[in-house]
Amino acid sequence: MGTPFWGQAPETYAGTLPDKADVLVIGGGITGVSLLRHLERRRIRAVLVERHRLAAGASGRNAGFLLAGVAASYAEAVRTYGRERAREIWALTGENHDLMIEAAGGQDVGHRRRGSEILASSEDERRQLEESMHLLSEDGFQARWDGERLVNPRDGEVDPVRLVAALARQARPSSIREGVDVTALEPKKGEVVVRAGEAECAAGLVIIATNAYTPLLVPNVDIRPVRAQMLATAPVASTVSELPTYSHFGYRYWRQLKSHEVLIGGWRDTEPETEVGYVEETTPPIQEHLERQADRLRATGEVTHRWAGIMGFTESGLPLTGPAEGMPNVLVCGGFNGHGLGFAYVTARTVAERV
Repeated sequence: MGTPFWGQAPETYAGTLPDKADVLVIGGGITGVSLLRHLERRRIRAVLVERHRLAAGASGRNAGFLLAGVAASYAEAVRTYGRERAREIWALTGENHDLMIEAAGGQDVGHRRRGSEILASSEDERRQLEESMHLLSEDGFQARWDGERLVNPRDGEVDPVRLVAALARQARPSSIREGVDVTALEPKKGEVVVRAGEAECAAGLVIIATNAYTPLLVPNVDIRPVRAQMLATAPVASTVSELPTYSHFGYRYWRQLKSHEVLIGGWRDTEPETEVGYVEETTPPIQEHLERQADRLRATGEVTHRWAGIMGFTESGLPLTGPAEGMPNVLVCGGFNGHGLGFAYVTARTVAERV
């Protein structure tokens, strides 16, 4: 039951840490494979290493939402970042959606673009969502408000493991190596010595794409690990959720797949002190909340999967890109605040352009 609904990528990429690498990417989630693609398109030879299997971390443990923007509403983002910056973020994540699906090269990644909805859970959230609709419309984005929910018609959904696998299949042979657990980095004489067990690699540049796990290699990086829990039911005959749905300021979410399974996640706001750290295990209190939501939705199918994933959160609410403090020749690309699929592809492009 601790296995994520999405399973594992069909291909394996067994390998070892190379002795040398021009660029070494650490992390085989959506960020890592996106980095590899952008680097190769710039004719930069890179090797990606992953300690387990591709998409074994947060990239394969989420709900598969492809949403524009950040976790906060557009109105709140405008207050936090300013009108122009908020507009840029929403446009950037819309571009991310387009480019990432295009990069899949026509492979079946379970992509649907039917929109998403955000349900108002309180009067405060209702006011924010109504304000967001007006601001979004003024700034050139599509949005509808019916008094109870905000619909973003350009949002979508995807099978995240299939997406990672689709990008990986297009990589240069031998450029992806699974089963390589990097344990230490040591900048030395214009390069970085990367250690994985007894093996060492002399890398000209290292890009860390491990999201929440980044501080384990570079302690100065301020990315906090936060746990998210989910469950999935067996297929339900009726339609219980028309669109991927968010509520309670992003803390609760669910969707029904084309094959009629129902996925429900969130509720970490009810146990804020326990839902931190690196333990990928479900807990009874959160799972009980998810089950009650299944009852409210009349999702009567048996619970077939329960799982947890570790997200990386930043102080700004935006990803971190650029040099790691005190670590020459080490770049960071991570801290997606629960919206890795919405940001990773274009964020990886930004980092690749610095190489």
